[in-house]
Parts: sequence; C-alpha cells; structure tokens
Amino acid sequence: MIYRKHHINFRYQVLYSIGFLLLIGVLLGGCAVAPQPSIDAYIEPIAERFNAQINPETGAALVVKAGVAVSIKPIDEVELFGLTEDPRVNPYLIVEKNGAVEPIYTVFEMIVHNRDNNRVVVEDMAMLIDANGAQYANLPSDYFNSLYDNVNVAHSNPWRAAYPYGSAAYHSYYGYHQSYVDAEALEWGRFVIEDNIFESGKLFSGAKRGGFLIFDRLDRDATDIRVVVPEIRIVHPSGKEDKLEFKIDFRQVLSK
Repeated sequence: MIYRKHHINFRYQVLYSIGFLLLIGVLLGGCAVAPQPSIDAYIEPIAERFNAQINPETGAALVVKAGVAVSIKPIDEVELFGLTEDPRVNPYLIVEKNGAVEPIYTVFEMIVHNRDNNRVVVEDMAMLIDANGAQYANLPSDYFNSLYDNVNVAHSNPWRAAYPYGSAAYHSYYGYHQSYVDAEALEWGRFVIEDNIFESGKLFSGAKRGGFLIFDRLDRDATDIRVVVPEIRIVHPSGKEDKLEFKIDFRQVLSK
C-alpha cells in the first residue's frame, strides 16, 4: 500500500512537472522581444537645389515661391514608432517578434504656409521620383479608407485573415504574443492615418496646413529622389489663378 501510494504521488509529480514545463514553453514561445526601432536607411535633403533652405536640426527642406512656403521633412522609422504608445495600432510599421521594426511606407511631413496671398488652394497630390525612373504617387485618404474597409476580421482562420499589408508576411507586435488580426487595433490604426495624412484645403493669408505624404516604400537601391508637389494654386481677388509646382531633392542613405 505504501509503495502504491508513493507511486501515485510520483506519477502526479511527473505530470505536474511536465505540465509546468509545457506552460513555460508556451509562454516563452509566445512572448516576443520588446520592439527596438533603429534606422538602417535614412533620407536627407540635398542642398542648393531649387533654392531649398535646409534646416540642419530637423532635416526639413523649405522652398518659397510667390508668397507660398512649402516645407518637406522625411520621417524615419524611429519617429514613426513614436507616433503611438502601443505598437500594435501603428499603421506605418511592421514589428517582428524578434523586436525588429520595419517601415511599410516612405513618409514625409509637408507643411504649406500661405504667407502673402489672399487665398491659396492646396491639393493632396504629390509624386516621388527616384534616380532609377520609378515614380510613386502619394497614397490619399481614399486609398486607406478602401484598404481598411476591405479587412476581413471575421475570417474563420485568424492566422490567414485578410490584413491590409499582406498577412502572409506580417507578424505583428500584438501584445508580444498575438499574430492574428486585431479589429480594435486596426480601427485605431485608421484613426492614426486620418489624424496624420495631408489633406486638400484652402489657406487664407497667414494660414498653414500640414500632414504626411505617404508613399509606397522606396527600394533600398534608390539613391537620389525628388518630391514634386504639382497642385498649389494662388487665387487672386479677381478670380485669376496662378498654378505653382514645388520640387525638392533628397538622397536615401543606407546606414548599415
């Protein structure tokens, strides 16, 4: 009887130990390293082109024409990461379980200032052209509205749910352990886009308008690039309009 009792106790101890080890394994396998954003490629303005004034502290380039000032600043992945406290709601980045942070887009901040004119009309249109001849149009609000509206968060297999950035290649930071589509996170991501993206509008004298120009991610072999803002119009009191085009040159530099 004593042997049988010890045998039963030993068996329970073994089962308990195995269960505990399995639990630890699941937790360790599911946990991810804290995100560690770093810059392996950055974009800087090229001085002495199109009369651009370079701010060495911010990296922004400013061009002034006919009383309209346009400032364009590249936004790196560390700055993008800092836009949200919770990485899972950040719509600009992919955060891997190993802590690596990869940008999904190439992003610039543009600020348009109507310094001297009665009225200026700014369209949310821009082009990015690289030295290889590739041309990118900025992604407008309608693009992101359509993108998020087409997400299927009720998919029967959450590991293959339709995610805006391609679920097959997306392994996100969902609370360090989830990899499935999070409807709440997506909705907050939509809000982040809406808050940041540059939108068309009218600027009266002295007014400014700012926001992000969002492009598909540049190829790593793209070096010299040009941002073209073709649709800024000065509207005179007579109704006559003068159309302005702004160009600013940048260079992509690989830091690794």
